[in-house]
Amino acid sequence: MKIKYHLRTKRTEELVNLAQQGLKEALDLLVERYYPMVVKISSKYYAPWAEFQDLVQNGLVGLIKAVYYYQPDKSGFSSFAWRSVESELKSFITFLNRKKNKMLTEAVSVDLLTSEDSDETGYSFEDLSTSTAHQAIAALIMDTVNEYLTDLEREIVDMWISGASYEQIQSDLNVNFKKVDNTIQKLKRLLREKTDPLLVRSFFQDI
Repeated sequence: MKIKYHLRTKRTEELVNLAQQGLKEALDLLVERYYPMVVKISSKYYAPWAEFQDLVQNGLVGLIKAVYYYQPDKSGFSSFAWRSVESELKSFITFLNRKKNKMLTEAVSVDLLTSEDSDETGYSFEDLSTSTAHQAIAALIMDTVNEYLTDLEREIVDMWISGASYEQIQSDLNVNFKKVDNTIQKLKRLLREKTDPLLVRSFFQDI
């Protein structure tokens, strides 16, 4: 406690230097000092399948990386940290979108594009680009079906699209296997019945 109290009088660059040398108290103080900045940056970003606190936590990862990668002769620490936090958040959101698109792709390709009356075999996730256009189409598709789902069903779908297993969903949401499976089957049925076929097919085409 005395060490941390003494460190509060030091400039940011001095704290960074001490943290790079392995002084944990200096790193803790930098995280405390820059936490409001991380929250501010995180609030600029939106990830439908991520809690805000998840964004903040990943922003803090970017801040900590900034501490260890910072070189005082290159730029000021604050601007360097800001860029590092933003970069980490963008990487995290890209990762979430890829997981979301993968699950959505599998659901639609198996149940819609490979139906008995279709000659198409569907596309694997590897065939898809991860462009902003694809992400936007995926969001439009989910917006269409969400209005037909209850709050609990949306939670189940959100977890499933994020990659959670049936067992994990049952445990986290305190529901039985049948409820989880019925909800996923309902989602697939809604994708067939409520979404625009042209919109869905465009999701699988190489834009």
